[in-house]
Amino acid sequence: MRASNHGKLYSIVLILTPTRSGTMRATVGHQAHAAFLRTVREADAALAEVLHHPDLPMRPFTVSRLLGVDQAHNRRVRVSPGQDYALRFTVLYEPIFQQFMQRFLGEKGRPVIRLGEVVFLIKEILVTPDSHPWAGYTSWSALVTEAQPRTEITLEFTSPTAFNFGTQPWGKRFFVLPDPEPVFGSLIRTWNSLAPPELALDTKALQAYLVENVVIRRLKNLETRMLCYRKHPQIGFTGQVEYGLMGDGDEEIKCQLNALADLAFYSGVGYHTTMGMGQTRRVIE
Repeated sequence: MRASNHGKLYSIVLILTPTRSGTMRATVGHQAHAAFLRTVREADAALAEVLHHPDLPMRPFTVSRLLGVDQAHNRRVRVSPGQDYALRFTVLYEPIFQQFMQRFLGEKGRPVIRLGEVVFLIKEILVTPDSHPWAGYTSWSALVTEAQPRTEITLEFTSPTAFNFGTQPWGKRFFVLPDPEPVFGSLIRTWNSLAPPELALDTKALQAYLVENVVIRRLKNLETRMLCYRKHPQIGFTGQVEYGLMGDGDEEIKCQLNALADLAFYSGVGYHTTMGMGQTRRVIE
């Protein structure tokens, strides 16, 4: 999949309205994940099978939580046909975008999206950057050529974000703080797994710079939040973090870290980004 990945990255926002009033689970990550794969499968069954394969080292897409819902009560939210909601998918491999859009815009028309017990009609499909704050597109080469050696990087983590540090006898060990090393380490792994080989980053050099020269300068509205998946709860952090790239020189590495910050909009950060976690965007003040 990686060898031909020289195309664009996309953030697709679907504007939805339910067919009836009702309640649904507040955490819809698994349902949104299934809806995405189902849509791809209807256009290209072989591609959907690859994306669903358990041994795929890096999944080139993310899904969001349902946007626009009110605060949950007893882990459920209410939806109404009189209100619009949004669901976001990002794609980091261009053929997936082509098949995804083919299913929506092809002869079969725009299908509905089912999230658990609720069926949503699709009112709009937004991709252009000025159509919605979470819509947009770029390319791997543009991320490189447009990166500037800014010494301040602010990231906003809008859905619970966590890092999987492996399994212990008592269960999985998660890290739920926005330290520079796990945040940018996650982005480095995504970049080197999915970007064109000629754009690969020097992992050791970047990790050494992160340890020695990147600090947290400001935290805003940082808190932990819980997602209640069907089989298990998952904790993560949300909020805004300003990172400082300290020291003189190292212009190339600073540019690379800024490119990674821009990638976060499409790749998300950390664990379970294909289930609604780790939704992240850069904030430029």
